[in-house]
Amino acid sequence: MILLGFGVLLFVALHGVAAVPALKAMAKQRVGERMYGPAFGVASVIALAVIVMGWRMAEFIPVYEPRPWGWYVNYLLTFVGFLCLGIFLFRGTLRQRLRFPMGLAVIFWAAGHCFANGDMASLILFGGLLVGSIAHIGVAAANGIRPSLEIRLGHDGMSLIFGAALYGIMTQLHPALIGVPIFALSR
Repeated sequence: MILLGFGVLLFVALHGVAAVPALKAMAKQRVGERMYGPAFGVASVIALAVIVMGWRMAEFIPVYEPRPWGWYVNYLLTFVGFLCLGIFLFRGTLRQRLRFPMGLAVIFWAAGHCFANGDMASLILFGGLLVGSIAHIGVAAANGIRPSLEIRLGHDGMSLIFGAALYGIMTQLHPALIGVPIFALSR
């Protein structure tokens, strides 16, 4: 569980840098303007790898029994999260309106999973990312962070279609990637 918690903390801290312009500028100065993006990406992948290793090593320790309807809440919130992810990936007006679509995507996804899972590892992972995303949005908003002003026509519709398609793909890949079937008929 310690490795999982460390991975979540590392991931949240890395993304917290982007929410504080002075820290981001310092990081860019340290690694170079051109190398900041790749360095940030590599560091994020390493943090994700630590999370995955920590998750796989974590023993199942029940904390609470999720309600049977928690699975359905998870389906809905995760779907909304994937729509927000699609909005983040495209440059439409919805991205400007939501301001932090990726942070919102993580909030919806993590909150949904907290309704469906009641074990310690899930609380560390989903609860940690939920709190981290809320903090990120709060800090970024306080620092005046906004998405790129570039808006492309037609991207709003494409973003929603893409988000819904990603959700559909993830429902199919979830058993293979995560080891948990999404739509268990016995529930």
